[in-house]
This record gives sequence, structure tokens and C-alpha cells, in this order.
Amino acid sequence: MSDSERPPNPRMELLSRSASGLHYVREKKSGVLRRLTPDEMLDFEDPPPCEQCGEQFGCEHYNCAREPLLAEAEIDAQCPEPWRAFARELGISSNDIDRLRVIEKGRDGEYHVAADVATDIRTLELVLLLNEPE
Repeated sequence: MSDSERPPNPRMELLSRSASGLHYVREKKSGVLRRLTPDEMLDFEDPPPCEQCGEQFGCEHYNCAREPLLAEAEIDAQCPEPWRAFARELGISSNDIDRLRVIEKGRDGEYHVAADVATDIRTLELVLLLNEPE
């Protein structure tokens, strides 16, 4: 999607673009001026609502990363056995299966992301969910 096709951002007023790809914006609420990269601009765009239920930030169809959740049959076919109960209870996506592979249980009995592994917000959310008391 080109900048001309992109809908206006409700949080930012685009002031200008540089040849390097930087965006100069003003936050509408606070009036603070910022210089953002195209990727940083995307961080300010809210995800579209679920076309099935209308929820915007995670529902029974999508996780918070806007990835479709696996159906029961897909969980049985794709998810390793140790994670199946968790997957059925809270829902996981195909990408979550890869994320679960880098999560390990430490000596303290808590789940942690393996050392030297790059994480995203969804991986950290999975760790929190795994460590919730039952």
C-alpha cells in the first residue's frame, strides 16, 4: 500500500516526508513533533477489527498479533503434545508453535524465553500466559 493509498492516521498528523524515508509527524493529542521511520509509523496504526466478531485486539478467531488461531483439528495435527492442552484452552496460531519452541521451563519452575533468542510481544505474552497460576 503506497502512502497515498494509506488512510490518515488518527493519532498522527503527517507534516512531511524526507527522501530518506523518514516521516515528520505531530501527535494530535499532545502536539509533540516526532521523526519516524516507515516501520515506526506502522506501530501507530490500529489493527483492523475481526471480520467475524468485530473485536480489534485478539478474539476467539485471532491472537493479539492478528494471526488466525488454529482449529481443534489443526491443533492435533500441528501442535506438539506437551502444548496441546494450553493450545486448546487459550488458542494458538501456527506462528505461536514456533514461538513455543523457544520457551523453556527454568530451574525456578517458571517459563522463560531461551537465552539469545529474539522475541516479539506475542512470545512474551505466551510466557506470561504459561506462568499464570492455574
